[in-house]
Amino acid sequence: MPKKKRSRPKGAQVLNLSGSGGILGKKSKPKEEADSGRSTSIAQMLGIVSEGEIEGLANGTQSIYFDETPTQNSDGSQNFQSFTWDWRSGTQGQDRLAGFSDEISSETNVGAEIKQQFPLTRSIINANLDIIRVRIAIVLQEYPPKGGVLGSKIQFRIYVKEGQGAFVQRLDQTIKGRYSTLTEFEYNFPVNNLGGTVNDFSVRVERVTPQDADTTRYQRALTWRTLIEATETKLRYPNSALFAFRFDVAQFESIPQISLKLAGRKIAIPTNATPTATRGLQYNGIWDGTFYIPSVAVADPAWILYDLVTNSRYGLGRYINQSQIDKWALYEISQYCNEYVPNGEGGTEHRFQCHVLIEGKEEAYKVIESIRSIFRGFSYWMNGAISFAADKPGSPVAQFTQADIENGMFSYSRTGLKSRHTIALVTWVDPDDFYKQTIETVEDPEGIAKYGVRELEMSSFACTSRGQARRAGLAALLTEHLETETVTFRVRAYGAYTKPGDIIRISDAKRADIRYGGLIASSTRGSVTLDNPVVLNSGETYTLTVMMGDGTVTERTVTNAPGSHTTLNLNSFSSDPPPAESNWILASTTVQPQLFRVLNRLPAPGSGEMLHEITALEYRSDKYNSIEQGWSLTPRPTINRVPLVVNAPRNILLSYRAINSGDFFIYTLNASWQYPLNNGQRDPFITSYFVEYRYGDDGDWVETRTVDNTNTQFEGLQFGKYYVRVAALDINGKSSRWVESYPISFSDVNYSAVFTDQLTSIFATEF
Repeated sequence: MPKKKRSRPKGAQVLNLSGSGGILGKKSKPKEEADSGRSTSIAQMLGIVSEGEIEGLANGTQSIYFDETPTQNSDGSQNFQSFTWDWRSGTQGQDRLAGFSDEISSETNVGAEIKQQFPLTRSIINANLDIIRVRIAIVLQEYPPKGGVLGSKIQFRIYVKEGQGAFVQRLDQTIKGRYSTLTEFEYNFPVNNLGGTVNDFSVRVERVTPQDADTTRYQRALTWRTLIEATETKLRYPNSALFAFRFDVAQFESIPQISLKLAGRKIAIPTNATPTATRGLQYNGIWDGTFYIPSVAVADPAWILYDLVTNSRYGLGRYINQSQIDKWALYEISQYCNEYVPNGEGGTEHRFQCHVLIEGKEEAYKVIESIRSIFRGFSYWMNGAISFAADKPGSPVAQFTQADIENGMFSYSRTGLKSRHTIALVTWVDPDDFYKQTIETVEDPEGIAKYGVRELEMSSFACTSRGQARRAGLAALLTEHLETETVTFRVRAYGAYTKPGDIIRISDAKRADIRYGGLIASSTRGSVTLDNPVVLNSGETYTLTVMMGDGTVTERTVTNAPGSHTTLNLNSFSSDPPPAESNWILASTTVQPQLFRVLNRLPAPGSGEMLHEITALEYRSDKYNSIEQGWSLTPRPTINRVPLVVNAPRNILLSYRAINSGDFFIYTLNASWQYPLNNGQRDPFITSYFVEYRYGDDGDWVETRTVDNTNTQFEGLQFGKYYVRVAALDINGKSSRWVESYPISFSDVNYSAVFTDQLTSIFATEF
């Protein structure tokens, strides 16, 4: 059905809903702007950030942070307004920071409103004037005809005249917004009094915005409140790096924490060193011992330590002369610090770097100890100078045997199991987290499996690299697990040449169960005669290390055939052969001397024979690759155990010679045998043999002798039957069982008999 058209009820009224009239129409509420003004407060800060001279900010304004927010972004945009800064690097003759020094000020009340037609000028007579400060106050708002309150704007300029010069515009300011009450603004104008020769200054303030005819609608009052004369103290703060900041505190709820990312102090470095882009050093050529100061700061811990010790302002330079510092030792350490190693992230970095801010007073020893801990070093006093050493790879520079030390005694001690940790919690500062402390966890899986979880909390001093922190943790764990033994001994006078940090070689016959060290009886350029014979086994390579006349250690390959030898043939010495009474150490594929790092060397107390007492720590060269390269550790064959039962000689061979003296024969009995075996190889622990003979089946064993070789002879014997028996002596002086030969009967012809192991065992008698 079609819809019916609805008709308007009779007498109904049409309502206007447009808001412009009618029964429901309403007017809009007049607008009232919030008060946008408050007095401007300018914060000004001046601070000493470092001893000078420093390089400066690492990346300009981007390296200044307010509450951890950079003042400038990487694209150059600013994060804070009305911000200015200045700095001085900390040189001896640096200029003062104009406008940021302490000051003496006097304030003059002006209290006059500035009309557009009548600029206001005030004069100052002050030969010491440094800063003119103008304080302006405004009231700024508008009352529109329709009601409400709005903001407005006003423009003014300030001019300064110095001496006989012209007025110079120093400010053109437009202030916008609503300021319902008198609000003050302060403006600084540094001036130049030319060293006190200018004492006449004038300041003029003019209003650019025209005066308002309708003062009931506009309130735009500009008042010059005060004029302040400021004289700075003009302090230069020589040798102190300064930074000064000025900013509007309206941007902050409170005074912000200001942080700087600095490239630190410039320190002296060797003249053959060049700073790298990563603040390490690259060495070229030979150093002549002189220094220079580069244009950039470096992070080399060795030369930072040298600077701290020698500087007379903040270091120990007032007490220690530079000649008392072993700079050559630090040079070696610096070279080690600046080598490149993997950083754990696919790249490389310098092995050790130092990034630290040292604040406040501290004991000198603690500071030195902290710096040297970066390169795992230690210091000591020697020959009237402070020297330094580091835990780094090295070669033996001296060697010692029982023949060199008092009573032939090496005294050993080991660390307890409780001191061996398996997890290192290393604290370092993370530059990606605004240099906050963070912890790197370093685990030793093998140690955890063996000892369980044993945590070591440690700090990697001045470390801003995760890779360096991890290497520090690995070094601590591996040192505890691998270098667990110390040795102490007293040595004759030549031990005075060893110093802390030196690597030494020790051949301890009692520990290794074989005498592979002693004194040289004589030598030529191609051979060395030892004070004791040594047995060379087949299938092994032997090297002999000897102390030369100049105190150095030289190693040569032994070229003798297998067997027992007192004189060893060597690759020829290039210089004079080692002198008699110097020591020798023999090393083989299976038996090697132990290596130690000297910790201390002192004259032995009460020693009338000029003995020196040396304490050294076990040295493991393979740990460094594990720390830096992640290589697996290979056990070193330093100790070869002596069998509990001494092995007996083998295969005794008897023969004789008959000499006709006319009425009867005189006989010489020759006996020879083969060396004992140990695990199928010649027993290296056998040093000599006991040999005896017996006449007849019921005779006594007589003429006991000790021989170093595997043969001997008995002369002047009579006709009859004879037996020979042999026992081996090991390094500890223990004897094997006796092995007895078959009998041999003399006749008037030469005769020999061979007795194998199987046959001699039937007739052998054990004692």
